[in-house]
Amino acid sequence: MTTPGAVRAALPGLAFAVALAFAAKSVSLASGGALSSILCAILFGILWRNVAGIGGWADAGVEFAGNHLLRAGIALIGLRLTLVVLTGVSLAALPVVIACIAVALLAAMAFGRLFGVTPGLQRLLAAGTAICGCTAIIALAPVLRSRQQDVGIAIACVVLFGSAAMVGYPWIAHYFFGGEVAAAGMFFGASIQDTSQVVGAALIYSQQFDAPDAVAVAGLTKFMRTFGLLVLVPLTAMWMARGAAAPGAAGAGGLRARALPWFVVAFIAFAIVRTAGDFWLDGPAWRAFLQTAQQASEMLLLCGMAAIGLGVTFANLREAGWRPLAVAFLAAAATGATAIAFLEWCRVALIALIAPQ
Repeated sequence: MTTPGAVRAALPGLAFAVALAFAAKSVSLASGGALSSILCAILFGILWRNVAGIGGWADAGVEFAGNHLLRAGIALIGLRLTLVVLTGVSLAALPVVIACIAVALLAAMAFGRLFGVTPGLQRLLAAGTAICGCTAIIALAPVLRSRQQDVGIAIACVVLFGSAAMVGYPWIAHYFFGGEVAAAGMFFGASIQDTSQVVGAALIYSQQFDAPDAVAVAGLTKFMRTFGLLVLVPLTAMWMARGAAAPGAAGAGGLRARALPWFVVAFIAFAIVRTAGDFWLDGPAWRAFLQTAQQASEMLLLCGMAAIGLGVTFANLREAGWRPLAVAFLAAAATGATAIAFLEWCRVALIALIAPQ
C-alpha cells in the first residue's frame, strides 16, 4: 500500500521525468516531427544522467515513472489490436521468437567459453539476451546461485546494448523491411532484450516512419519471448539441483508473476475490449475514446522512456572488463541477425498471414 510519505518522496523525480518528456515533445514539434519525441526523451535522460548527474532526491519518482507509468502505457497499446490480429501476429511471430531464443542462448554460452567468462555470468548473459533482459536475469539469479557482482554486470550489459539497439534498430528495420510494419515490429520484439527497450524502438520507428501499428506487433512479440521464463526457470532449477533443491529458487507464483506480469494481462484484456468495441460500439464516440486512449498511452510512454534514459549509466561497466561486454554484444548481434534473416526468408508468408486482417 502506497503511503503519503512515499507519494511525497516520488513527486520530485516524477516531476523531473515529466519535464524531460515535455521538453522532448517540444523539440519534436519544433522539428516538424523530423525528430521522434521518444528518441529525444531517451537521449535527454541519458545525457542528463551521465553529464550533469542526478541526486538521490529523484530516485523514487524516476523509478515510478520507469516502472508504473511505462507499464500502464504499454498496457494501453492493447487497444490498438483486435483478437483476430493478435492471433495472426502470434502465429507468424512464434517461429521467429523460437529461433532467436535458441540462437541467443547458444551464442552467449559459446562466446562466453571462447572469451573465458565465468560459467555463472555466461548463463545470466544468455538468459538476459534470449528471454527478457533484466527480468530474466533477476528471475534466474537465485536458481543459478549467482554472485551479486555477476548479476550487476549482466544487468549493465543488457541495459547498455539494449539501449543501443533501442536507438539504432529502428533505422536498421527501415533499411531491411521498409514499410512492412509487421516484419519491423517482430524484429524489435524478437531481438531486443528488455520490454521497455522493445517498446522504445517500436515507438521511434512508428514516429519516424509513420507506422503506428509496429508498436503493438513489437509488444506482442516481446510478450511471447517473456513466456519463455515459464520453461527456462524450471529447467534451469532441475539442472542445477540434480537431486538437491536449489536454494532461493522462485516459486510457481513468483515465476508466473514475472512471465505474466499485470501489464501483459491488461494488454490482452484491452485487445478484447477493442474487439468488442469495434463490433458493438463502432461510431464517433468509440473512435474518440480510442484516440484519447492512444494519446494517454503515448504520454505515459514518453514519461517512462525519459525515466529509462535517466537510468542508463556507463559507470557500472568500468569494473566489468571487455570480456562480458564482448559476449553480450556478440550474442545480441547474433540474435538480431537471426531475426532479420528469418523475417527476410519468410516475409511473404508473414504478409499473407497478417495482411488479410
